Amino acid sequence: MFTWNFQYMSKSRIADTLNQLMLSAHSGDILIRIHTSIHKRDEAVDLARFIKDTMPEVKIFGTSTSATINSGKLSQNQCVISISQMQGGTVRTAVSPTLDADNVPVPADDLCRKIDEELIRANTKLLLTFSTQSFRNILEFVDRTNSYFPEVKMIGGLANTPEEDQGFLFDENGWYEDALMLAALSGDDLEAITSYTTGAEVVGDSEEITDSAGPCILKMDGVSTLKNHKLVVSDTDSKFHNLFPYVFEEMPDIPVYLNYAEGKSLSELFPPEDPYYREAFSKRPDIDTGKKGEYIYANSNIPSGRRLTRAFIYDRKILADNRKLFQDIESFEKAETLFGYTCVVRSTIYSNCVKWELSAYENTNICGCVTVGEITNSNGRNTFANCSFVVAAAGEEKTAQEYNPYAFSRTDALAEDNLELLDYLMDIGSRLEDTENRSSAESLRKCIGDCELKLLYSDTDDVLNEAAFSLDIKTRGYDRICYINVFNVSDMKTVFSKKEVQITRSSLINKCVGFARRKHYRLYLIDEWLFAVGAPSHMVSLRTFVTHMEELQKILFENSKETIAIVPGFCILDGCTIDNINSVYSAARVEMGQRNIQFYVRDAEDNRLDEEKIREHYRMVNVINYAIAHDQIIPYYQGIYDNEQKTIHHYESLMRLKDEAGNIYYPGSFLEVARTFGLLYDNMSSMMIHKVFNTFRHVEGKSVSINLSLRDIKNRKLVEYIYDFLRTADHPENFVFEILENEDVDDYIALIKFVDTIHDLGGLISIDDFGSGYSNLQHIANIHSDYLKIDGSIVRNCCNSKESENLIALIADWKRISSKDIKIVAEFVENKEIQDLLLGYSIDYSQGYLFSNPKPFTEDML
Repeated sequence: MFTWNFQYMSKSRIADTLNQLMLSAHSGDILIRIHTSIHKRDEAVDLARFIKDTMPEVKIFGTSTSATINSGKLSQNQCVISISQMQGGTVRTAVSPTLDADNVPVPADDLCRKIDEELIRANTKLLLTFSTQSFRNILEFVDRTNSYFPEVKMIGGLANTPEEDQGFLFDENGWYEDALMLAALSGDDLEAITSYTTGAEVVGDSEEITDSAGPCILKMDGVSTLKNHKLVVSDTDSKFHNLFPYVFEEMPDIPVYLNYAEGKSLSELFPPEDPYYREAFSKRPDIDTGKKGEYIYANSNIPSGRRLTRAFIYDRKILADNRKLFQDIESFEKAETLFGYTCVVRSTIYSNCVKWELSAYENTNICGCVTVGEITNSNGRNTFANCSFVVAAAGEEKTAQEYNPYAFSRTDALAEDNLELLDYLMDIGSRLEDTENRSSAESLRKCIGDCELKLLYSDTDDVLNEAAFSLDIKTRGYDRICYINVFNVSDMKTVFSKKEVQITRSSLINKCVGFARRKHYRLYLIDEWLFAVGAPSHMVSLRTFVTHMEELQKILFENSKETIAIVPGFCILDGCTIDNINSVYSAARVEMGQRNIQFYVRDAEDNRLDEEKIREHYRMVNVINYAIAHDQIIPYYQGIYDNEQKTIHHYESLMRLKDEAGNIYYPGSFLEVARTFGLLYDNMSSMMIHKVFNTFRHVEGKSVSINLSLRDIKNRKLVEYIYDFLRTADHPENFVFEILENEDVDDYIALIKFVDTIHDLGGLISIDDFGSGYSNLQHIANIHSDYLKIDGSIVRNCCNSKESENLIALIADWKRISSKDIKIVAEFVENKEIQDLLLGYSIDYSQGYLFSNPKPFTEDML
């Protein structure tokens, strides 16, 4: 099954694309889906006819929409076309009217029987199904399909338009509003999976619909639905209505939205000329449909007897649901084609929710659109859902799409709305205090309390979360804060077992929780290994707070046999506000790192900006941009002396920049600035490596080393270029890649894969700055390196520091007793005294001004 998606530009472009794809119905049926937000009804039909005339054998399936989905991107004012070529499988399409010749709704059973007879076969795996909002019995219809073809999974929804009027369906024969459009995908080798996410979780008790008329719900558990509903929502807070849907008791994560109207009659809300409403209200002669009043109603007909439960949609449940959806789709082996449909309501529940969800599929061929109701398969049953994001994967052969799991680490946009939502919940709580209906108020109060807990507490640790942290600072005057941060967690996870790490974290949390309770402070979980302790300044003096935090630090230093020894950093900020805390903490962390301290106290009000430093920062940005634009990234080379052969053995390439005035800049002045702007660093690094490769491509007898950061190693484009170069290089063994040891390794798998591939291609590896961090033994054990370069700070001080000399001796002894074939390089060898000491420990190579100054390439280096 082959699928190709493209944006509609013009009819001529469509013809060109169809010709280039060289599609043939002899290989299998061809389905063309069209989702458009730019075509009117007749224009859409004209487009479908053009495609049908160009390629008569295709099956066309068209819907209107308010926005399209293409390769994980949501776009308004576009039309997307998706072409799927089956490889032996079949596609059967049909348009089935939902009203008969007398304008009477076709019973759901009749629709199912017709579809079963015309489209469904024994090997049908997926049924793409669309209708419009005029089909009021969609809920009943989808439910009845489970009795007629229970093995067939369904995917689809209700079409809408950008103008929010009635959506429409279309093909080459015309456009439709009162119909179902269907495409059945069948084949012996075809497999399909569907999954979905809503983010809804039950927070209340179930209630039975005891009185209803069509979509209008009059009573639940014998009590007016109107009274309970108005306790939770009002006209002024419609932004949050959609976060508090009901769900069916038997489908606890599928939202059912109830709408509120006042000053309207039922005949105005549900016009009698609509056949579905006419049929529903004809069964209730006791209701005066002309009486104006207040009403609660759903988007489709819901009969009495169904049970509903109040639910809550919130950020962490959205994240958890999306992870499950992603795992379902990613693990499906035959994902040749992805279908995706998302509800228009999802864009209102949390900022950027839809774009964030789709970003996990931004490199796939997912295609679909925004709908006003979705069809999916939940727990083996086809279901009509609201406020859902539904995805289906189908294919005839095994294939792997390029998914983006890193989307789930970018969830800030989801959490930003929580503070406003908490204010809203508190407002509801105050409303409940004034109501006369005490029994209903108590039930709703419990429901609201559950919602607040989900927003304010961590899912797994029963600790206040970042939303509670922000709320306390903003509304309760918590202006005295201590951040507790455990650094280098990735190293710990690499060295120790998952169980040991979990036990250590649990012990840390328990100690912090117990201490905070004893001192009447509040503890917050900001991130997995980042905590905060808070208190208002009127409750405790700064001196006492600092003393208490010193006590807590000593408690955390203590470890048992079951836990790992950790050294958390404590950063106390005084005078915090919601506006300054992030910038103050960032500045404090930088200063703690520069001074290498683990306990720090800072006055938040004394956070004046260093204007001169900021000006210099941006001046350097301009220098970097100039150097990139004018090819002024200049490799310098410093010789590395062979202590046995008494000659320069190879060179290290060192980056320099030249500005417009000809000034030369060293890495210490520009590298950190470039790293803060990731693309600047990437461009500089790429240019540097290209130049070094071109200089030494055909050189014999001399090697060159190139510095690589972990960011470089995770840069797929750069790494592929390095691999391709080594495959064609005359002497790949002449290229040594120096990996910085002092960076926090957050992806050992990628690092080890890079090292192994370099060796497979004939290149060499060096660990640079060895001794500057404290994860050295793990680096040596895991990384197959050819050179080990002792950090310059150790070498420079080895003659006047016994500790530095001992480190050199330790490294030399390790090499002597080790089975590894590795050479030791000492950098910053600046005088004969240092060189003599190094020779005493049989260090293989020396690098420094004693032997060679860095300079641009000259022929005499060879």
